[in-house]
Amino acid sequence: MATQLETLMNRHHGEFTALQGMDGSSLLVLPRGGRLLGLVPRGSDAPLPFWTPAQAASPDHWNVGGDRTWISPELEYFMDSEGQYSVPGSLDPGNWSLESLSTEEIRLGMDGVLHHRTSAMPIQFQIKKRFSPVPNPLLHNGSTASLADPAVSYAGCETTTELSLEPLGNADYRATAEGNGYCNLWSILQLPSDGEALIPTFGGAQPLTMFADSQPETLEISPSGARIPCGGSAKFKLSFDAIASTGRFGYIRRLSEDVSTLIIRQFAVHPAGIYPDYPPDRPSYRGSCVQVFNDGGQFGNFAELEYHAPALPIWKPGQTSDRSELFYFSGPPSSIERIAEHMLGMPVMERE
Repeated sequence: MATQLETLMNRHHGEFTALQGMDGSSLLVLPRGGRLLGLVPRGSDAPLPFWTPAQAASPDHWNVGGDRTWISPELEYFMDSEGQYSVPGSLDPGNWSLESLSTEEIRLGMDGVLHHRTSAMPIQFQIKKRFSPVPNPLLHNGSTASLADPAVSYAGCETTTELSLEPLGNADYRATAEGNGYCNLWSILQLPSDGEALIPTFGGAQPLTMFADSQPETLEISPSGARIPCGGSAKFKLSFDAIASTGRFGYIRRLSEDVSTLIIRQFAVHPAGIYPDYPPDRPSYRGSCVQVFNDGGQFGNFAELEYHAPALPIWKPGQTSDRSELFYFSGPPSSIERIAEHMLGMPVMERE
């Protein structure tokens, strides 16, 4: 852990803000881009869970890895009228700043302007984020006390995100946007692409393909969820709607015979909410809640586990908030598999 952590901190020239939990674990936040970049268990050599690119230290490179917040729908705010894709600089890296640091939390804030492609309406937005450590959930619940293996290390983080918006367009823009112009918080967790996404679902739902060069060859759908292997040369993005989503997903990696890692995200799902991110051929789709992306080795070998919060209409002022938790475990593969099966409610035994 020390070597990986030192390398990461050297890339960003000491710009990190760190916060230690009561259990001795730490979380590392980089104000640039509003990123959570590290979860560090106490006294452990566990690898850092997130993917970070080699060019992360470059001031011209927006993607520094870790866990980030964007605004969706992607095709409305990242695609221009000529079909050219780019990450809006007002969103990432944006003008994030450290607002406060205490023994309990780290607060960041930023604001900017985005343009909704279909209506051409500009919106003023503000995002605020709060990060705080969370204790090991296995120790707080009687049903999981037996899973608290002392050989398993842990670190966790709670993230609260607030979004407010103000429409900047005139009455004509607002009339065009009304009924089909939305924006929502979009949380994106970047992970090394040598693991498996574990997506619990209600009813064994099939994912919607947002886009794909080819589908993952060994995708498994069961009544309890989907196992999606990441890595390889297939670039794809799969989506699960708000009816099927349980509000929890995970990512498991087998690093060696002795060590596996597991990261689990807990978040709120609102089945009647509007989730406006859509695939290119279905612009009226309103259900994309959970998404899994694999880069197919084309952008640095990473996977993304993503979830969306319900949307705000952009033709009037609005505010919304979202809260999620990340639980990170590292330890013996058999212990990690038991934790994953218990917390995700689906079988995760190693594939043959």
